[in-house]
Amino acid sequence: MDKTYEKVPVELKPLRANVFSVVFSVVFFLAALLFYGSGGAISFSVDISDVLLFLLLMIAGIVVHEALHGVGFWCGGKTAWKDIHFGVVWSKLIVYACCVKPISVAHYRFAVVLPAIALGLVPFLLAYFSQSLFWYMWGIFMIIGSCGDFIILWTLRRYKKGTLIADSLDRIGYDAFVPRERTM
Repeated sequence: MDKTYEKVPVELKPLRANVFSVVFSVVFFLAALLFYGSGGAISFSVDISDVLLFLLLMIAGIVVHEALHGVGFWCGGKTAWKDIHFGVVWSKLIVYACCVKPISVAHYRFAVVLPAIALGLVPFLLAYFSQSLFWYMWGIFMIIGSCGDFIILWTLRRYKKGTLIADSLDRIGYDAFVPRERTM
């Protein structure tokens, strides 16, 4: 028996990621109150140079986030750089990295979650142990910025080992290539 693949197009809705981001924002705000407010009042000062620096770092963080997706595709999927595309959909304010070569669902999951762990979860945990407001805010913004990635992970839950995933260049989403047994 040979394997054939059934192509299953999956389209993602950017609005869902935005709603998910709002929910996550509330959750992390409550977490901040627990982590930083347990000893009494929370106080800190911010001036305009701090805000500008933070905004510049956030823009750099977005670029690094997408680059980490690319690294994840390249490392995990044994993909050539020519198969990895980066860009912006200005009408929807979406920055993206995509892999047009079909790779295993496991490698695709790795590439999708890599930025959330490296730029979000690790700094968030660092903030907890060091009580750093900067790392806390950084971690939260990077995790919130990964909400679209979490939705992608959620949509991938139905695909088993052997499934291949390739991003679409003509829509926001991907194609799942699900293995089907073919009898001769």
